[in-house]
Amino acid sequence: MGFGEAINVGLKNFYNPKGRASRSAFWWYFLFIFILTGVIGVIGGFVSANGGVEQTWTGILFDVLGAVLAVSGVCAEIRRLHDINKSGWNVCWSLIPVVGGLYLLYLLCKPSFPNPNKYGA
Repeated sequence: MGFGEAINVGLKNFYNPKGRASRSAFWWYFLFIFILTGVIGVIGGFVSANGGVEQTWTGILFDVLGAVLAVSGVCAEIRRLHDINKSGWNVCWSLIPVVGGLYLLYLLCKPSFPNPNKYGA
């Protein structure tokens, strides 16, 4: 799956944690979210009167946009975990400093489960 197709699939499932996401679909969508978040941060820094976005209405707007993208990213992670036949609750590994994040990264990099599972075909 290419970059454009992965973005289309990711945006169609923006807040849908159900189903599965292939490894390529997840990582391309993750790259899109990463770039978009960086662009929002840079624009927010330029728009803000004093260089920081925390104290202005633009800061609130960019914080909300960041939260929306973060929730979308978590939904994509859950779909990716479903693709390797793991529960979406494995996202909680990221709450454990260093080791938990590394284990979650390992799970997100695993190859897809080849057969249909309880999360979809």
